[in-house]
Amino acid sequence: MIYRLAKRKKLQAEINVVPYIDVMLVLLIIFMVLSPLLIQGIEVNLPQTDTTKMSVQNEPLVISIDSKGNYYLNLGDENLAISIEELKRKAVIIYQANNDIEVVFQSDEAVSFNSVAKAMAAIQSVGISKIGIVTTGYAD
Repeated sequence: MIYRLAKRKKLQAEINVVPYIDVMLVLLIIFMVLSPLLIQGIEVNLPQTDTTKMSVQNEPLVISIDSKGNYYLNLGDENLAISIEELKRKAVIIYQANNDIEVVFQSDEAVSFNSVAKAMAAIQSVGISKIGIVTTGYAD
């Protein structure tokens, strides 16, 4: 009998990255589809202005005002209907927990400025100085 000396195959020491790329692309698509759905707040018609992007390091506290003048405190997925006095009390607690908090107001374009000004005054009286207003850009 003739025995051949079998050549031993060397082990391949490379990582196959193709499955990792596939997983990464699937995750990218999932995040691209879900990110517009994660916008918090109630549905309001925002006024249109020539806006610049706001640079926010931390997620701001969003206060919404609907077309009827009702106030809402947006906490994650929850929209908590509150009064001005309640807003002021909750702002004190939030400011004591994080004195670098940024507050943005999102109000319907039909709301009088008086409602927005009252809410801003309530927030400023607590000591919060970083306040902004959410608007949409011009529809070209």
